Amino acid sequence: MIDAKNHYREKIEHFKSETAESGGIVLLGSSHFEWFDTDKLLPQWRFVNRGIASDRIGVTDRGILHRLDVSVFDLSPACVILQNGVNDLGELWRTGEPSVEQVVDCYEHVVSRIQQRLPDTPFAIVSILPTSGEFAGLTPWIAPFNRELKRIATDAGIEFIDFYPDVVGPDKQFRAELTYDGLHLNEDGYKLFAKRINQYLSTLKLNS
Repeated sequence: MIDAKNHYREKIEHFKSETAESGGIVLLGSSHFEWFDTDKLLPQWRFVNRGIASDRIGVTDRGILHRLDVSVFDLSPACVILQNGVNDLGELWRTGEPSVEQVVDCYEHVVSRIQQRLPDTPFAIVSILPTSGEFAGLTPWIAPFNRELKRIATDAGIEFIDFYPDVVGPDKQFRAELTYDGLHLNEDGYKLFAKRINQYLSTLKLNS
């Protein structure tokens, strides 16, 4: 199991030491992005992976809100793709806080900050995924949270990539053939995800 605080700190230090060419496609999020093998699944695009497993949006003193310089702005990206929120919902499920309202407010703040600094940069929000098995307790929050993400994207005039319908079953649970633990994508799930990301990027005028 990941020590979230230490992993966050180590990844931030790695990002600071990394020399990344400007103009890449930034993947901003948590484990879903950190473990996304873009070299294998989307070799035609140049990504800068800024996923940190277990990371949250930034309601507390760490999270995406607090690392936008090293994760986005310092990179002069050609595009930003953001996916986050399930770890905050997991904390809410386990401890009763933060509230959904706090998470949504912080998410809106992140989106606003990125748009203010990069007003002409293509920007997309990706829906969070369903859960199942030992994580099924999160299910009541997933679809409503995705509706909030769609609203945030619409209000901001940016793209919303709704991947949730691709991986959810009729029981509102993560389709068993696409996850290995009820929370994360397996290899087949990532192939579907890569297809959706490629569809979005193909609508943009980017240099691959």
